Amino acid sequence: VALDARIVVDSRASGNNDSRLRPYSHLAIRPYPEEFIRPAALNDGTNVLLRPIRPEDELMWHEMLGACSQQTILFRFFAQFKKTTHNMAARYCFIDYDREMAIVAEVVEACGRKRLVGVGRLVADADHREAEYAVLVQDEFHGRGLGSLLTNYCMEICQQWGIETVVIETSPTNRMMLGLVAHRGFELTRMDEDDIVIGRKKLR
Repeated sequence: VALDARIVVDSRASGNNDSRLRPYSHLAIRPYPEEFIRPAALNDGTNVLLRPIRPEDELMWHEMLGACSQQTILFRFFAQFKKTTHNMAARYCFIDYDREMAIVAEVVEACGRKRLVGVGRLVADADHREAEYAVLVQDEFHGRGLGSLLTNYCMEICQQWGIETVVIETSPTNRMMLGLVAHRGFELTRMDEDDIVIGRKKLR
């Protein structure tokens, strides 16, 4: 039996002809992006592991939000809730790594138990020109440099993705977030009719 096959390699699928295409962008399901796993340390020396979120993080995600104050929840989600649900977790833990990225901060307690204490989230548009950014830090870790750590890393990822503009939305009373992004060159505009502040930063 003689078999004959011809394979045509489309250079566009591998990203050779378009610098905006990323590895695996031609696949229906992008593999877990291990290249974004990074050890780091907070201002007080606490070791944290920054890494993309995984579906199996759902339980730790529930625990992280359960340990946040209602004010922290309101600033992040523009709504208050006392309990998280599986449907909520599915939206934030089961993500499309090709156009979304959620970098969690994982710490290991003295007993060896792992927990999530913060997350920075990016959602890019279909053309990967603009991305929305949001960050949540558990109250216990406020003022320890975690918000800056997550934000700086997510801005670095935006650069790698070829994102042109990063956008944030926050409450005008969220002084920590406003200071965080203003320090990084975001232009802030208050939308009085919606009682929100929109920040935009051009990366290129």
